[in-house]
Amino acid sequence: MPNGGHICCEYCTYNRLNSGTCDIWGIRTSPFILCRAFRVPKQSHTEARKKWQILNELKSGFVYGIDNSSINAGNPIEIYRVIEMNIK
Repeated sequence: MPNGGHICCEYCTYNRLNSGTCDIWGIRTSPFILCRAFRVPKQSHTEARKKWQILNELKSGFVYGIDNSSINAGNPIEIYRVIEMNIK
């Protein structure tokens, strides 16, 4: 990645509509977060998962904090979660 670290939402295709905000989650993008929907522009989800195996390990419905301070980034921890809201 351009920052010399691991993949992160900062370089995701879903950070293009409103730069600095995730199109899926609506959260501020950062070099220190990642979700399983990550892909670069014009790349399919299948291609992304084949290239970056860590995406296969992440659960859907979660955004993870990652240690992106080096090339050996890892240890994703859940920091955001999608939950159902009971709106009547």
